[in-house]
Amino acid sequence: MSESSIKLEELPFSFQGVEEKYGSLIDAEELCPGVYYASARLLERYTFLVAQYMVVTASSPAISPEARAYGALIFEANDYYDKGQHVVRYEAHKYLADHGLPLPEAESLLGDRVFGMEVCPEYFGQLPVPTDTPWGPPLRHDRLGNGLYWLETEYAGWVLALAYPIREDLMFHTRVFAALMPTDRERGLDNTFGYCFYPFEVSCIPLFELLEYGERDWADKIDIAALKNAILKFYPDYLKPDLYERQNPPSIAATPGAGTDFYRFPA
Repeated sequence: MSESSIKLEELPFSFQGVEEKYGSLIDAEELCPGVYYASARLLERYTFLVAQYMVVTASSPAISPEARAYGALIFEANDYYDKGQHVVRYEAHKYLADHGLPLPEAESLLGDRVFGMEVCPEYFGQLPVPTDTPWGPPLRHDRLGNGLYWLETEYAGWVLALAYPIREDLMFHTRVFAALMPTDRERGLDNTFGYCFYPFEVSCIPLFELLEYGERDWADKIDIAALKNAILKFYPDYLKPDLYERQNPPSIAATPGAGTDFYRFPA
């Protein structure tokens, strides 16, 4: 139990009657009026696990009716794709900021909004199209997915812009060779939550990783055979075990006749 924990008998809520779903409440601390981080012991296959939740009381002044509409008043704190927990966390943090109170360590409203845009765009809005690139302002853009945009530039042609939350799905080395805006380099991308940029010939690597490690609703826009050909032609070192310190790098075979134009850009 942490120093900021509240005695269970003093909490304005309990898990009585919902233990089968949420577990037995063991610890809780207040984030802001009426919003709590709670821990519960959950039995799964004869093993006790500790689950983390965000609990909102009916009288909390920090949480809007819009946020409450995302479900019950108990949200999975560690479920990244739980839309409700993103909205509740943001509104709780905004309440603190509006009242001149400090946010928890390493938290920020900007970070809340950026990650919320990926998971819950109907509340936070879509991840925005970048208005600048390391090669100058984009002449036009083409949307691949939320937070994933092709930008046509004067000096580098078409480049891939990849939002910060999506960057988290890439391997470390792939993140490293992204081009960044000067402000993001100076202040650190983990503080600015800016975009990563990849010229077309290099973009085959992040796109391959994004497709390889998760289902994407934009996958049918990519010619997979041509994408693999592009890796073999433009970045063959990617397949070497020592580059990414992998024992089993991906096995990619060339597809004759498929070319390397893995995306159809607008005319």
